[in-house]
Amino acid sequence: MKTFFLIFLGMIYLLLANSVETAIFSKVYFLIGLGLVIVGIIRYIKERYIYINTLNEMKEASEEELMAIPHTHCIISHDCLSALLLNEPTNTLFLVSREDLEEDLIKKEIPFNKIYEVAIVEDEMYIARTSNNFISGSLLSEELDIEEEELDEEDPEYNTVSQLTLKIVADYLSDPILEYAFMDNGEPISREEDEYQEALELCEEWFQKISVIIKRYELERVPIRHWQ
Repeated sequence: MKTFFLIFLGMIYLLLANSVETAIFSKVYFLIGLGLVIVGIIRYIKERYIYINTLNEMKEASEEELMAIPHTHCIISHDCLSALLLNEPTNTLFLVSREDLEEDLIKKEIPFNKIYEVAIVEDEMYIARTSNNFISGSLLSEELDIEEEELDEEDPEYNTVSQLTLKIVADYLSDPILEYAFMDNGEPISREEDEYQEALELCEEWFQKISVIIKRYELERVPIRHWQ
């Protein structure tokens, strides 16, 4: 606030320098105004430098904390506020997040055999889904039927995406539908953009991993079902 006040005050003196008719006062006001503006700009640059350095240090600390969770596969968001991790030796999925870099981590730990469904969602539209066949229907949506989705490729909205999310249904009663955002932009971007292509590639990779986990445990239940 003080920085912007100095710049604002400097601009007032510069305006006064142009409005007064006396040459001496005009020069004095100009020098005072210029000095205040320069000091304000220097303070602003210094504050931004300190802020960016602090933010980067906090991101590095957050990333280290996320990476410290035992895992064999992981993906961490660009802002280091969330992560999706798999630990094969313990057959566990972790969805970890925090509201901001100063908050504590919230860790959701799900055994592989408690994962029932996974889907790729683009702007609330389901693109792909894998579910445990022992569960009738979808737990994500009553109207989820990917094959019947009506997509008009000539529609301008079809060629843009603002959000790409992986949704997971698990036996986790406090929050049964888990989400990890691979892309979450305020404004839609073209499907041709590198940002979207990279996010989609990662999302599909993790969709495949979790789909394999679901089908693996589905197959393991088959002999037990026949025996019973």
